[in-house]
Amino acid sequence: MSEWIEWAKLGAGVLGAGFVATLAKLYHQRILAGKDTELRIKEAELARVRADLAKSEQRLRHADQDASPEARDLARLREQLTERVERVARAMDAQAASLYVPIYPAREDEGEFPRGFAFVAVYNADAAAAAAILRMKLVEAWTIVGECWSKGVAIGDNRLQANARHVASYDQQSGFTPVHTLVAPLHARHRQVGVIQLFNKTVAGSQDVIDPEGFDAEDRRRLSELLEDGDGGLAAKADAFLSHRDCARALGLQGEIDLENAAVLYVDLTRSSSLFDELPLVDATRLIGRFTEHVYQRIGPYSAVIERFSGDGTLARFHYGGNHDSAVASPALRAVCAAAELLADFRDFKRLHWKSLAAEAADAVRLRVSITLGPLISTNIGPRQFQVPTVMGPCVNRAAKLIAHAPRDRDVLLVDDNVRKALLQADRGHAAALRDFADWSDPQAAQSASLRGHRYYEVGIDPFRLAAAQLRLQPRAH
Repeated sequence: MSEWIEWAKLGAGVLGAGFVATLAKLYHQRILAGKDTELRIKEAELARVRADLAKSEQRLRHADQDASPEARDLARLREQLTERVERVARAMDAQAASLYVPIYPAREDEGEFPRGFAFVAVYNADAAAAAAILRMKLVEAWTIVGECWSKGVAIGDNRLQANARHVASYDQQSGFTPVHTLVAPLHARHRQVGVIQLFNKTVAGSQDVIDPEGFDAEDRRRLSELLEDGDGGLAAKADAFLSHRDCARALGLQGEIDLENAAVLYVDLTRSSSLFDELPLVDATRLIGRFTEHVYQRIGPYSAVIERFSGDGTLARFHYGGNHDSAVASPALRAVCAAAELLADFRDFKRLHWKSLAAEAADAVRLRVSITLGPLISTNIGPRQFQVPTVMGPCVNRAAKLIAHAPRDRDVLLVDDNVRKALLQADRGHAAALRDFADWSDPQAAQSASLRGHRYYEVGIDPFRLAAAQLRLQPRAH
């Protein structure tokens, strides 16, 4: 009997081992099959990527042949302009130079001030910087380029970083730091057709050593001679490029033409939820409705466009007028004046229009206003069946984020560095009313994605209340 048991144990062991081996083999085959399937899938994906790459390379090889004769002409003309810009820069011992042509919104004629100025040609001693600059496509109309266009004369500045019209974010994008600049208009057929801008005069014979004296009167004379060379030169070719119907397409400016440089004002009631704690829903909603009506009445006279009301918040846009150098045309000044009046009147508004609310509860509600300046687009958004107008752009995000991290215990008006620069263009005395802002509700807020790269200021409202009274006496900007 014991012998039979031993044989049974031996047989069970053999069978168990065989079963385990069979399972192991099946598992191994399954793994191999899975790996093989994954390999075939990846090979198929790789084959598709290679096919797509081959198609792209083929399109690139035949792009020149497939392009229309007009497109090829524009491409050659742009190459010639780039060569001439480099020639001028080297002749002027400049580290960099840019050539711009004016760009107008699609719905406006050329009698209006340009929406901005497009890079047609760029030279930079650093090739990577030149490529980054071209990717920016446009500079704003309120910059020193726009000032040159508006005045129609050459402008020099050897302290460019301190110039209120200089945009520091451009330097961050390009990796190039301009110190000196010399800007001159280009004229062809008795009209302005472009602007050339030189950067960083260097010591003769060296592209690395910056001349501490910068550009001088002799440089202006030399640049004038270079722009008036005998064969028509830079201005004539810039005119030919600008006059072509496809110039915007050649510059990669389709959607950019619809962009607008504007000031964005965001108004927010802080602790407004206390209204709903103190009053029935209908009554609290009515009080907020009165406030939004008050906002509309106050900022309307400053040529503001109300973009949307959202709860107790209001988003408004202030656009440029025709003459960028007039106070009325400055969207930043109009926005700050409107905000100053809102803050100055807020206590009286609550006393007169929120009588049903207890004084203590009304006093707890504070008014926060932020103003930013930059390119944005007004468009319709939503499914085709239901679209609503809206406005989008980094400056819109910046205004909203600035409000979110503003102090909650007091009425406050905050602006970004772009607004500060625009205010200084209208009157340098405005700088005395601005002080660096550091009272963030979150110490890390300034480094958030929407806010970093800019400086922020709190505004003392009294000087702008005086400016508001003067603005109301002037013709309105349209």
